[in-house]
Amino acid sequence: MDEHFWIRRLPWRKKNKADSKSAQIKFAPHLTIIRKDDWTYLELQLVNRSSWGVWVEEASLVLADLNARMQTEPPTGQAKYEILQDVRPNQTLGVSLARTIYDAAGRPQGPYSCLVLTNVRYHVFDEWCNAQLHTYRVEMAALTAVDLHSYRWYDKKMKRMNIRTDFETQQHKG
Repeated sequence: MDEHFWIRRLPWRKKNKADSKSAQIKFAPHLTIIRKDDWTYLELQLVNRSSWGVWVEEASLVLADLNARMQTEPPTGQAKYEILQDVRPNQTLGVSLARTIYDAAGRPQGPYSCLVLTNVRYHVFDEWCNAQLHTYRVEMAALTAVDLHSYRWYDKKMKRMNIRTDFETQQHKG
């Protein structure tokens, strides 16, 4: 047998083929802080790097390890933000999550921080899909974002302990 036969069989030479069309979409939401006109905003950026449009239904948030004082309401620790918008091909859509997090934290009257677990539900090629973001530590003062850190180690720890479940999948069954 010639060497070209064996080279074609090497595992890293095989092309990755997605199981479904929706798996081929390059849709990558992430949290970021935007600074504009002396204000800082916590924004969920919905980045569509594919050549197909993506309909974004909602973002579900779960707050963990909430550190807040003087709340005007009992904290719910979770919230949904309805987006209901199309992200065009090779475009980015930004939506503010500051009010949603502020309300889920119980509307604290001082600085507060929490871990934010976010799941974005979207529709593409007649399939409903979920994009699970990495866990972030968010520090805010009312509606103003102060700091944002990725907590990927937290995701790894929960995966090892088999604690973190896909909360969005559980909510939409039925």
